[in-house]
Amino acid sequence: MQFELVIAFTLIFLVDSISPGPASAAVVAKGATTGLRRTLPFIGGLVLGDLILFALAVAGLAALAAAMGPFFAVIKWVGIAYLLYLAYKMWTAKPVKMSTVAPQGEGLKLFGLGALLPLGNPKAIGFYIALLPAVMDVSAITLVAAFQLSLIIIGVWALVLIAYAAAADRASRMISTPRAQLWLNRSSAGAMIGAAGTIAAR
Repeated sequence: MQFELVIAFTLIFLVDSISPGPASAAVVAKGATTGLRRTLPFIGGLVLGDLILFALAVAGLAALAAAMGPFFAVIKWVGIAYLLYLAYKMWTAKPVKMSTVAPQGEGLKLFGLGALLPLGNPKAIGFYIALLPAVMDVSAITLVAAFQLSLIIIGVWALVLIAYAAAADRASRMISTPRAQLWLNRSSAGAMIGAAGTIAAR
């Protein structure tokens, strides 16, 4: 794959990734309340979900995604329900010292939720369907080229989300009073509700 095409894809994907959206809002909310370390499984799931959408686009299965609308709708609403549950937990949480030790099984649950959220929005396949023809001849795309683009997606998307979570984690550690922590928890709950609303509206 030509170097200039790789650069073009990377820059376009980076700009799109940096733009605030429901995924980044959810990551910020989680990072602010539980820290970067405990947010990493959620980020891993989001990256996996996006890779699945990319694979569907490359394989020309956008029509299949549309045909499986009810299945994707179920996934979408399961993800929204869990986001609202997390928002409730954040809103009602008492101010306590942040723990970086995750309860048993939390990481797997967050990873699963992260993977489900992108799959609940099959319209996201359209981004890749629109982007790919702009940077390459999609009729002649090879496994090597698809693998290279997958690595770019993993690297860029993971770094952007980690940066969001790290910034939220750092900001939260500067807040030590119970009143400030309560404000942070409820602000994070509001961000989580906003992310759920944005996904529901799509």
